[in-house]
Amino acid sequence: MFGVAFGVVFGVAFGVALGVALGMSFVLATLRVDVVLLALLPALAQSSQRLAFVLQRPSAVPIPRLRQRLVQHLTHDWFQGICQTEGILRYSLQFIPVIAAVQQALERMPPSFLLERIATWCSMPLYDWSVVLFQTASLRASLQREFWDGFFIIPRRWRPQVVVIIRYDTLVRAACAGFWHLHADDPLSAMNAFAVVRHLPHGEELYANAWALAAAISCQTLAEIAAWQPPLHPADPSLRPQVRTACVQLSQVAQDVALVQQSRSLRQRSSALNRATGTLSNFSAQLHDCPTPERPLIEQIAAQWLKIVLASASTVGTLEVREPVASPYIVGAPVPAERLAGRADIFAQIESMWSKPGQLDSLVIYGHRRTGKSSIVRNLRHFCPFAIDTSTAVLNLQTVDWSQGLSDLCYAIAFALWEAAPTCMDEPLPDLYEHHPLATLRHLLAYLNQSQTPRRYILILDEYELLDTHLPAAMAEDFVTALRGFTQQYPWLVIALVGLHTLEERAASFYQAIFTWRPLKVGLMDADAVADVLQVQDDSFPLEYGLDAVGRAYDVTGGQPFLVQLLGDSLVQRFNRQLRQQLDPPLPTFTSADVDAVLADPQFYQQGDAYFRGIWAQAGEAPPGQHVLLQILAPHTNGLDQTTLLQHSGLDPAICSAALAALSRHDVIVCQEGMCRYSVELMRRWVASGAATTEI
Repeated sequence: MFGVAFGVVFGVAFGVALGVALGMSFVLATLRVDVVLLALLPALAQSSQRLAFVLQRPSAVPIPRLRQRLVQHLTHDWFQGICQTEGILRYSLQFIPVIAAVQQALERMPPSFLLERIATWCSMPLYDWSVVLFQTASLRASLQREFWDGFFIIPRRWRPQVVVIIRYDTLVRAACAGFWHLHADDPLSAMNAFAVVRHLPHGEELYANAWALAAAISCQTLAEIAAWQPPLHPADPSLRPQVRTACVQLSQVAQDVALVQQSRSLRQRSSALNRATGTLSNFSAQLHDCPTPERPLIEQIAAQWLKIVLASASTVGTLEVREPVASPYIVGAPVPAERLAGRADIFAQIESMWSKPGQLDSLVIYGHRRTGKSSIVRNLRHFCPFAIDTSTAVLNLQTVDWSQGLSDLCYAIAFALWEAAPTCMDEPLPDLYEHHPLATLRHLLAYLNQSQTPRRYILILDEYELLDTHLPAAMAEDFVTALRGFTQQYPWLVIALVGLHTLEERAASFYQAIFTWRPLKVGLMDADAVADVLQVQDDSFPLEYGLDAVGRAYDVTGGQPFLVQLLGDSLVQRFNRQLRQQLDPPLPTFTSADVDAVLADPQFYQQGDAYFRGIWAQAGEAPPGQHVLLQILAPHTNGLDQTTLLQHSGLDPAICSAALAALSRHDVIVCQEGMCRYSVELMRRWVASGAATTEI
């Protein structure tokens, strides 16, 4: 009995003593009552408050009057006060007075400055974001939850469940909650929080940003990215301009992804995909000045979008075309501006000569048949930015009546100038030009010269070689001389004569009056221009050309514009036939094999017969011997040297040399390093087939 009693008494005493000792140790270790007592007197004195902070910083017990001092600093200078609270949080355990001071300062702050001050605070590299959280949630509830979560002696199912609620019931709590949700990568909840402060200055901007970021982070497919829209910001100065810039860049990515989704052009789809991938890959580098908490969220969005875009990259080039394709190529007729490509060099030359002030040079624009001369002069206004006081009058001499000869020609010129003139003047009457055409035309030019608003007129006469056909030689010479006189008398008048090579050749001999006019040759296109003509940049055209197909097209056409258009149209028509005849749709990318298949069809040469016969007919003019040389060269794909060509032709050396010069000048053959061959391979094949000697 004595032993039992002694054991009980000793056990109870030891347990109580041990509990008291452990409790005191816990208090001393965590609350550091010793330093609290040591710093109490310095804290109460105004002059030694800094010493009190140094002594008590290891303790979580609030330093007396620290909260009041922090509130004063925050109210007087918000930024410096926030910097002071950050230092306290980093180098002490005085988080309770910091949280209380920030909360009290925000509650005193005028609503017009609330969002701006909180945004400045959250843009800093905060040591502890929980200070922002406890402006909208209960600190006591959070401490209680941490205590019970760490109280391992009691089983978890028996512990009280404390819930920390983020509240939006005041402006301060809603604003802080919005930035906390952005920090927690929850822009949807941030949008709901900022909805409470939308009426405050910059509130609409923060709400719109959160809405856009929430929509962006929820995108899981290309279609959702393509449908994403940037936030609509109000017109007032932006609170977060870097976030607005980042959203604009994301919007550009969304537009490129939409082009990937909607475009029927493989080239456009691939280009848009490359742009989107490049922008998203370098997005982090472009966000160096973007503030927190939006920056990590935007980086997460960019990484997520990049993953989606890269996962879809393999399917971009697998577009199938299951409907007939409308051909964008124009064969024979003048090409409109939206379809004209490959002639940037010609337009650049004309612009340099006709865009300068003062007297301009009149031109002789020449080239062989179907090189696109008419298309060029009809689209000068579109490709050459002439001054606003410049009018362009284009007259195709094929549209002239010619029944009255020079009278009809002068009336047609007067009518073209009347159409181009922006001022109101009487329409020219045909009867006035019947007896004295040149005098009447001169009278019209004098009237234009007396206009109160000076203008410059560019008169373009297309198909000018018809002048030799419809006018006697002497009358044609007088007319050309009159044109030259008009340009000298009126500096505002510029004339361009457009026609075949014979026009340029006769300008140096027969038409002496225009011998000094600037010649401009419209010749064959280079390989890049052929690629530009074939690959039409239009969403409605889903077909593409492989590099081998473009190279093959250039090799066989030599860059002849008419044949390039005809080849492109023939490829489209062949594609549509295969689409109707085959079970599986053909590939939407043309290859060199497709080009060869089109050229193997005799119908292609039938459609191009007008061009081939036009070149053959021109070669039948002076000088003689051109047909002989063309027939000798036709069987030789790689051409012949000039010595062998002369021997096989049986022509006099002088005649042969003149014929070669004419053919070379007309772009029918090319002679380099003593070797002569056809400039256009298709022309060689046409002559080699014997079609040149076959009657139509």
